[in-house]
Amino acid sequence: MEVESQRDDRAPRQAEAAARIQAVYRERDARPQRTRAIGLANRRLADERLDLTRRLLESLFADPYPYILDVGCGGGGDLAHLRRAGWPAARLAGVDLISSRLDSARAACPDCDVRLSTPSAIPFPDDSVDVATAATVFSSILEPEMRMALFADMERVVRPGGVIVVYDFVVRKPTNPHVIGMPLRRLAELGRPPTGSIRLSPALQAVAVATTVHPRLADWAMRLAPRTHRLSYWRN
Repeated sequence: MEVESQRDDRAPRQAEAAARIQAVYRERDARPQRTRAIGLANRRLADERLDLTRRLLESLFADPYPYILDVGCGGGGDLAHLRRAGWPAARLAGVDLISSRLDSARAACPDCDVRLSTPSAIPFPDDSVDVATAATVFSSILEPEMRMALFADMERVVRPGGVIVVYDFVVRKPTNPHVIGMPLRRLAELGRPPTGSIRLSPALQAVAVATTVHPRLADWAMRLAPRTHRLSYWRN
C-alpha cells in the first residue's frame, strides 16, 4: 500500500514537471532563429561532442554500431549526425516530450524509431539498447526525484555492459531560470558517480564572436575558451 501511495503521489508531480518543460521548450522553439554566428558555433560544439562520443563508444564496444537511444532527441539533430556518420537507422532511436519536435525528428531521420515519452518513463523494454544518451536533458529537470527517476529508467533500458552518456551544463546561465547546473556532485546524485567524465565545449559566445572575425580565430576559441559542459558516462 505504501509503495502504491508513493506511485500515486509521484504521478501528479511528473505531469506538472512535463507540462513545465514542454512550455519552456515550446516558447524556445517559437523564438526567432539565432544569428548565423551562433548557429555556426553551435554546430562546432555539437560536432566536437558527437565526435568525442563516437570515439568513446568505439573504445567500449566491439560492435562499430551499438544500438543508441537518444533521450530528449528534440528535432533529431544528433540522430541525423549519426546517420551521416554511417550509423544504420535500425540501430538508432529517440524519445522526447514534445510531439512537434518528434515530427521534426521523423522528418530528419524517417527510418529511426522515434517515440513520445514522459520526464521519467522511457517507452522501451528492459535491456533493449546498448547506449542511452541525453544531451542537456537533466539540467532542464528541476526536480531531483524526477532526474533520479529518469536516470534509473535509462539504466533499465540499457543492457548489462552497456553505457549511459550524459552531456550537460556544469553551471547554468544566470539569466535562464529554467535550468540548473549539473556539476559532478549532481551527476553523482542521479544514482551513482560517473565511470568517467571530461570537461567539454568552449563558451558558445566566445566561439560565435570569433566566428564573425575569421574561421581560424574560431579554431583558437574552440581550443582556448573556458569549457562550460561535461560529457560523462556510466557503464551499466
